[in-house]
Amino acid sequence: MKINQVSLNNIDLSSEYHDRFLFNYRQDSNALMSSIKDVGLINPVILNKNQDTGGVYTIVCGYQRIKACQKLGYESIEAKVVEGINDGEIMLLALHDNLSSRGFNEIEKAIVLKKFLETGYSYDRLMSEIAPLLGVPPNKGIIDKYIDLLTLDTEIKKSITDDELEPEKAFLLVTLDGVERDIVWRVLFREASTNVNEAKETIRSLLDLKQIKQTGMVELLSSKEITHILSDNKSNQRQRGESVYRLIKAMRYPVISKKEDEFDNYCRELGLDNDVRVNHSRYFEGDEVRITIKAYNEEKLRISIEKLLSNIKNGTFKQIFSMFK
Repeated sequence: MKINQVSLNNIDLSSEYHDRFLFNYRQDSNALMSSIKDVGLINPVILNKNQDTGGVYTIVCGYQRIKACQKLGYESIEAKVVEGINDGEIMLLALHDNLSSRGFNEIEKAIVLKKFLETGYSYDRLMSEIAPLLGVPPNKGIIDKYIDLLTLDTEIKKSITDDELEPEKAFLLVTLDGVERDIVWRVLFREASTNVNEAKETIRSLLDLKQIKQTGMVELLSSKEITHILSDNKSNQRQRGESVYRLIKAMRYPVISKKEDEFDNYCRELGLDNDVRVNHSRYFEGDEVRITIKAYNEEKLRISIEKLLSNIKNGTFKQIFSMFK
């Protein structure tokens, strides 16, 4: 690559295809501008000179640096210029340059995958060559889910890039329409906090309740009960999330939820510590319980087992097993 001094007026910053090799999303331009102002441009940008553009350069790497220099009043900028290679090769060059200098946030990973797909890469090539570089599982379904993240609203995408919303949770929002997506994000992930499995189950229950009650998610999640949970300043986000999860589950499965409350009350009467868990089968479809003991040494294991045996002897477990008759 040749290193030239290129006039900023000759760099395409606004045409329909000016960003076709760019992957950046919500980078901190203020910090970059401050750095360039203090020490100058350390690394030259990379430009592509296409003979069909009449001397205008397309940005390969360095869009934020160019914009910062423009704001600082630069007339020209030092640039490495590539010529005579195809779009796929330029895209690969841009990918490796970004990986070596800064890496990608989750939305930028989606942009990378989408652009390589549009350039002509097959899913097989994406899975074998590009996804591993991004730390994305080499799976077509997951790649599609990443690309679908780009359809989310700006505020939700910002929460992903700020590491406030995990991709696995964001994937759940993609399946919803705009209005439903917004309120589910706000209730389940912003004002309250549910884990991925709770969120999956809650969204499934909400979709069922839409059909059963012939009402929308907005109305369901704007109820007095939900509003009361979200406005409870004495509970933290996680506690509010668990409360919302239990409420929606109780609305969808009232009989099972009542039975679960009864089961939980019996389990509390056992007086076990948090290292011993008693669980029923999913939806009480089986007639057995599963007991899990966490022990770090033999003494801890002995105490936990003796506590269980004591509950068996005094008949406390009879109440639990009676629920399955």
